[in-house]
Amino acid sequence: MMSAMSSPDTETSMLERQARAWWARLHSGQATRADADAFRQWAALSAAHAQAWRELMRVWSALDPLLAEEAARQAEAARSRTRGHRFWPALSNALHSPGRRAFLGGAVAASVTAGVLAVDPPLGLWPSVGELTADYSTATGEQRQVALGEGVSVRMNTQTQINRLQGARGLALVAGEAEIATAGEAELFVEAGGGRLQARGARFNIRHTGPEVCVTCLDGRVLVSVNGQQRSVEAGRQVVYDPSGLHEVVRADLANVSTWGTGVLSFDGTPLAEVIAEINRYRPGRIILRNEALGRVAVRMQLSLRSIDNALAMIRELYGAKLRSLPGGIVLLS
Repeated sequence: MMSAMSSPDTETSMLERQARAWWARLHSGQATRADADAFRQWAALSAAHAQAWRELMRVWSALDPLLAEEAARQAEAARSRTRGHRFWPALSNALHSPGRRAFLGGAVAASVTAGVLAVDPPLGLWPSVGELTADYSTATGEQRQVALGEGVSVRMNTQTQINRLQGARGLALVAGEAEIATAGEAELFVEAGGGRLQARGARFNIRHTGPEVCVTCLDGRVLVSVNGQQRSVEAGRQVVYDPSGLHEVVRADLANVSTWGTGVLSFDGTPLAEVIAEINRYRPGRIILRNEALGRVAVRMQLSLRSIDNALAMIRELYGAKLRSLPGGIVLLS
């Protein structure tokens, strides 16, 4: 039953996430008869539950070719990182087999079991392993404040997953973005993307939405360590690192770093492809850019997170883009 604090939109979003979680479980290759029985009970709880499942099936039907294309791209990217793994020949054969349905029913299930596409689901159509198992997480478009005690507070941005570190006063940012503040003399450790941060009496923003991690110190000082390298980052400065190591510490554009906390996204000369990637972090569904030349167009605009869908109309009017809407909030942009 919907609580007094819930809204119809919140209830719908919750059921959509549950439906995607059931899809992932049933196609994991590890589902049991008990799982099937539990799913049937879930789907029969209400007409809204059944509708959430039917809508997910409509999305799969409409996105069959796009999903196969995106899954193939992700599998190839992952294969390039782990050449020689015995899983890849089987997945490669599945990707190039004649039937996409066979791929969706077999290769996707196998890849979920192997932890490949489950980590980075194609088109974001089901929850990632990190989202399902994180100690703290936010859904698409959600922001959340968490007080962890002992003077540590965390403001989580959209699509963020954080775990507590075992045996240490620390956190692990699995993915996403957060502003973290620690008071007093106790030291806080934060791990993200192969790096480790140490902070005492500091406030900083950390973003890990791709291969790079960006750390911006807002108050105090943060010590960043990666592969034996260390950088001290003072207030108003930031550093970027990736698995290869640390870049140089530079002056930060603090207004741009903190803009997500104000409910506004601001772009000034940003390539449209990057703008779309950022919008996809806040908007349910997926905008898929189908034109590389259009993706290189420099964009200048401000968007309110409360009306993120207005971005599509603005892009269409300002840059002559063509839009095609599909079920599940999927939009093709060309």
